[in-house]
Amino acid sequence: MDVTLPTEVLIQVAEYLNPADLAIACCVNRTWFNTFASRLWRSLHKDQFAQEGLLEALPRYSSFVRELRCSRFGKLSQVGPECTRLYRIEVPVLTPDQENGCALEILERNPDLEDVSVIFPSQFEASQLLMRFVGIAVGMKKLRRLSIDGFIAPAMALEYLLEMQPSLEELSIVLWQNAAPDAVLDPGFVAWREQKGVVEINMADNGDRTAAALSLVNIEFTFETFLKLIQNCPLLESIVLEGSDQCDRFRPADTPSFIPFCEQLKVLCPRLDQLSLKSMDISNEGLEHLLTAFPRLKRIAIADTPMHDCDILQTLLDHQGYAETLEEIELTQDSTTRPSARETLEVLRKYRRLRKLCVTNGTVMAEALIQLLSGSNDAKQDQQQQEHLPATSQGSGQDGQDPLGHGHDAGLPGQFLERLDVTIVGPSKDWAPSKYYDEDEEAQIAEEEEEVRDRHRMLDYGGELFTYPLLDTLMSLLRERTLLDVDRLKEYMRLDYVL
Repeated sequence: MDVTLPTEVLIQVAEYLNPADLAIACCVNRTWFNTFASRLWRSLHKDQFAQEGLLEALPRYSSFVRELRCSRFGKLSQVGPECTRLYRIEVPVLTPDQENGCALEILERNPDLEDVSVIFPSQFEASQLLMRFVGIAVGMKKLRRLSIDGFIAPAMALEYLLEMQPSLEELSIVLWQNAAPDAVLDPGFVAWREQKGVVEINMADNGDRTAAALSLVNIEFTFETFLKLIQNCPLLESIVLEGSDQCDRFRPADTPSFIPFCEQLKVLCPRLDQLSLKSMDISNEGLEHLLTAFPRLKRIAIADTPMHDCDILQTLLDHQGYAETLEEIELTQDSTTRPSARETLEVLRKYRRLRKLCVTNGTVMAEALIQLLSGSNDAKQDQQQQEHLPATSQGSGQDGQDPLGHGHDAGLPGQFLERLDVTIVGPSKDWAPSKYYDEDEEAQIAEEEEEVRDRHRMLDYGGELFTYPLLDTLMSLLRERTLLDVDRLKEYMRLDYVL
């Protein structure tokens, strides 16, 4: 006797079954087979391509696959020609004579793809195959997210791809180089390039472009090429740049075209609010000019640049407009100059909308953080803090302006804070249990500290023999006055003490 249930009910049931139960349900009847097989075979991941039983059955069930992720060594050739309903794919693109060189054929059979990630494993393969892929990609009318690892193609190929994909929302490029491929160029690209000629920056002709996120990693970056690229993205909200040795330098003193580049960025990216820079050759002055292009910035992340964290924080503090917008700061620099505790505290005080503060080398004094969170910083305390700031910060409050942004009604300091990753420094070693201290740093303490350390550890195990009122007060305030998960914070927080 056939078991009949509405298809909607079967779909809901399928979401809660494990693969073994889904396989059993497929055997009940034809209606159940279609519903439960669709769920069982919906997603294929890289590690599944090592399962021989699955690969043997894959050709028969390819029509049910909607998501496909395969490594270079996975047997992509097992995917049957019935695989035509994909909406997400992550595959290596190899030459047709190689064992798994069928990625382009799979892409051609799936014009409704929305999320595409392709990897060209070598420069030779990229130069041979990338323009054929571009010709396929421009025909994917539902494409929203595109990631290409190994974009080695003729000049203007990336601009062509963006212009032909006005609905693209996210674009990520790893290893971008301009080079002439050995293979025949895509005819559509050849015609477009001949018609385009010299590209002029003109936002009025590109108002329908919707790309919101652009990520370029290991790129041959030039100001001219980048401006030509983003002219197709006036709604751009996020830029991620990771440079190489071939990049133009973000240094006004050495690169005269940098300041005009920043001025053009301000015109071309009026909505940009997220900026990430990694391995870029940028100076302090370069960062100052770059930030003028993005007055609405909400998130900034900087890693592996020649700048020091202290200079970056001070540059941000000097930027008046960010008190109303900035929500995330992430600095993972290999810097020898640590920001002072005062600079880190001022960031927490000024940016009251801040949700995330991660500074690898950053510090903040425990007592000062308690005062800030408890609201006990009166005008006298603010004045004392101002006197200790560098002269550049003191000078930013001319014409009656408040350099710390205290006049903005943006809530209390730390009110929206969800992540705090800095070193919290106490007045002495006994302000917190020794388990929170970096053991590597402890090993470097002079021999005369050994006795104190050992005694302190014994007190740790003594329970009621030793308490930590300062740490307890801080944890209580963080729990009450911020959005931090304090229990999780204790797992990764870094503590230190004044020697």
